[in-house]
Amino acid sequence: MNEEKTQQKPRILIGVTGSVDIALLPRYLMAIKSNINCTLTVLMTPNAGTFIPPETLALYADRVISGENPKDWPTDKPSRIVADHDIVAVMPATANTLSTVAHGGATNRLTTVIMAAGYSVLFFPVMGAVMWEKPAVKRNIAQLKEDGYHVIEPLWHENFDASLQKMVGHPSLPEPETVIALIRDHLK
Repeated sequence: MNEEKTQQKPRILIGVTGSVDIALLPRYLMAIKSNINCTLTVLMTPNAGTFIPPETLALYADRVISGENPKDWPTDKPSRIVADHDIVAVMPATANTLSTVAHGGATNRLTTVIMAAGYSVLFFPVMGAVMWEKPAVKRNIAQLKEDGYHVIEPLWHENFDASLQKMVGHPSLPEPETVIALIRDHLK
């Protein structure tokens, strides 16, 4: 059985939450597929689908799971998703998702999978700068780390915020090369 597992391609699950940085995700999915010989599944929260259609992400992954319809559970129930993967990378990881998991919540299929996973879960936080500095967010990150999860330090990006009409900095996803290296390290 162990010999079968070592010859098998890594099975990577990308958990996707609702954040404006989701627009960058195709670039990351392409980089992962180009640099790691793997099967790549995307699991979207219901909110993630309001930012980017599942059909768009399906162009870059082997499989996309979205929605919360119980009729999909024969193939997409959380325990089956956990069993079919070797690692979870949540990118972008919103403050809401970090808080839910830090407090033991399983409020959607993604957080249920995270709570049930017995292997590495990496969180790549993305949120507004003010939110990132809140004590509650810092406590949640500390709790996640204490519970054995891996919270990756975000990269700060400057972007033009159309609603504020000015440049603003915020924590964002690290470069794709960094994400690939971290996934490889945690697959070992």
